[in-house]
Amino acid sequence: MVRVLTVGELLVEIMRPETNCPLSRPGTFKGPFPSGAPGIFIDAVAKLGVSAGIIGSVGNDAFGQCIVDRLVLDGVDTRFIARSPTKTTGMAFVTYNDDGTRDFLFHLKESAAVDIVKPAAFDFVKETEILHVSGTSLSLNDDIRRLCYELVRSVKSRGGRVTFDPNIRPELAGDEQLLSWYGPVLSATDILLPSGDELLWLSKCGTPEEAAKKLHHQGISIIVRKMGEQGCELYLDGAKRLASPGFRVACVDPTGAGDCFAAGVVYGVLQSWSWERTLAFANGLGGLSTTVLGPMEGTPALQIVLDFIQ
Repeated sequence: MVRVLTVGELLVEIMRPETNCPLSRPGTFKGPFPSGAPGIFIDAVAKLGVSAGIIGSVGNDAFGQCIVDRLVLDGVDTRFIARSPTKTTGMAFVTYNDDGTRDFLFHLKESAAVDIVKPAAFDFVKETEILHVSGTSLSLNDDIRRLCYELVRSVKSRGGRVTFDPNIRPELAGDEQLLSWYGPVLSATDILLPSGDELLWLSKCGTPEEAAKKLHHQGISIIVRKMGEQGCELYLDGAKRLASPGFRVACVDPTGAGDCFAAGVVYGVLQSWSWERTLAFANGLGGLSTTVLGPMEGTPALQIVLDFIQ
């Protein structure tokens, strides 16, 4: 039984240990660290004690083994991770700047990350309560988009819910193309999890309030807007209902914080917590995840998060 399911890219990150060191300059790197937005999300969910699984693909190589070993260690169901016989595991080279920005160099679209194989039967989704989709996965290729859409329809038809993190990456596709790819998932989304101005980008509105109203008319009744260290905002039925402040932490690596935040929201929803408690928990989980180098290295266990938010 898999209560929470996701699908998408799995890769390793190899990063500069110091800031302001361009990828064009020879220097040292640290890694490999297991990564990929869907992988980070599902790893965080599993570490909270929830049965969780992912559909993905890695190469038949050491980096692929690194990813699978980590997910298995943390309790993720990896039955549906394929091993590509011809392509190497996806990679991202990353460098950080003092102003908080990041520069990425991806080996993704020609890697094993795009060789995701559709499971022979969809019976395993009958127990899935929440399907989480990341916008980055929708940009990989047509086959993966179709798989995402089919999973959305299957989970929704059985009474499950869909959470969607737009995770907009301009380097992967243009605006209009992304919007067309997002459409079938947005129309089925129960909880939308945009970061910062992504809410404005999705709606083509000038303010978050206008955006929430427009998206509510399109069928999305729950929006949790992630705002990094400032916390988050909750919009219900088109109206702002709650602002939840973030936590002060010593940030070492911000990559994956939004994915961990989404895992916290999903956990709170599964526990039927109040929105106040759910968002505080998600803020705590997202914050703690940034305190260690590596996207999955700082994802904490349940009790650690509960103690922290006290």
